Amino acid sequence: MSPTVHTREDFSTSYIEMVYARPSKRGRDVFGKLVPYGEVWRTGANSSTRIKFGEEVKFGGQVVPAGTYALFTIPDPKEWTIILNKDTSQWGAYDYRPELDQVRVTAKPRTSNTAMESFSMVLENLQPEAADLTIRWDKTRVSVPIVADPDARIMAQIQEAMKTDRKPYFAAAQYYYSTDKDINQAVAWLDEVIKQQPSYYTYYWKGKMLQKANRKDEAAEAARQSLALVKNEQNERTKDEYTRLNEQLLKEVGKKR
Repeated sequence: MSPTVHTREDFSTSYIEMVYARPSKRGRDVFGKLVPYGEVWRTGANSSTRIKFGEEVKFGGQVVPAGTYALFTIPDPKEWTIILNKDTSQWGAYDYRPELDQVRVTAKPRTSNTAMESFSMVLENLQPEAADLTIRWDKTRVSVPIVADPDARIMAQIQEAMKTDRKPYFAAAQYYYSTDKDINQAVAWLDEVIKQQPSYYTYYWKGKMLQKANRKDEAAEAARQSLALVKNEQNERTKDEYTRLNEQLLKEVGKKR
């Protein structure tokens, strides 16, 4: 019996999860023999291979909603077809129904110098919002790019959270700042944080945001407020760090301390 592998990787604002079984080569010729060309393959062993996306992604350039899918392939010497199918309850590909395909994409197989004994499916080149799903067995490897666009999801979450009693002013302001959105809105949210609990930390970030908005006089004033408050910080290392950061900010906006 081929061993089952269950992997889960943090990806974008959620995750990618895969469950598959790993058959072994055991001296056999794999593609074109053990796994015929031109036929739907379960892509592993035992029950159908499953992949779950915690959010909407682009799989090989095609939009795929969040959810769990059976992953099938049609191997070919020149081009593989990779299939995400909505029926995840199958054993192998015996009951595969193409009318339940979510997407089909194609990818070029590559030949490795060394043979991989056991079938493998991994996420390579993993970045916060992108990865390559790589299928490997024997000397063949095939990769499909997966890309997420979490912005719409995060913006919707911010809008909903702002309707509650616990408005995420600081987190929302930081997201707007880091993604080059309405910086004046970010400053307004940070002002709400400062009204509730002024600190050298929030004044420093207000200064950075005002700098980005090209409101240099106001940025300098925020830096001075931060410098005044950081004098009361008990941790000397933190005090030195924020003193340095604010002095650098004052220098950047062309204002002397």
